[in-house]
Amino acid sequence: MKDLEREAPKQEVEKLILQSGGVKSLIGCLHGIAAMQKGKKKDFSLSKPLNSEGGERPFPIPDGLPKSLTELEEEERCRMPDSPYTRLLRTKGRLPAWYSQAPDHETD
Repeated sequence: MKDLEREAPKQEVEKLILQSGGVKSLIGCLHGIAAMQKGKKKDFSLSKPLNSEGGERPFPIPDGLPKSLTELEEEERCRMPDSPYTRLLRTKGRLPAWYSQAPDHETD
């Protein structure tokens, strides 16, 4: 409690005591707050620098962006070679008999 009084303003401590609703719950609240503050201090001291090179990005890569030239080249290199049958179908411009396209609209 004394540590909390030193670290937090008096108004916040009074507000915490009023909100806790009793001595037992106040002690539990204080233990929880102390644990959170210790955790925050540890996290801040052990945190990684923001400008770390080569690390994982802190945000996901968006899906809707067009692929870059290097990504397209990499996909082209990694593709399996086409079979003669696939090349024949591509030159004819027809879909194979086993393939059916999805309908443009939903039917009930």
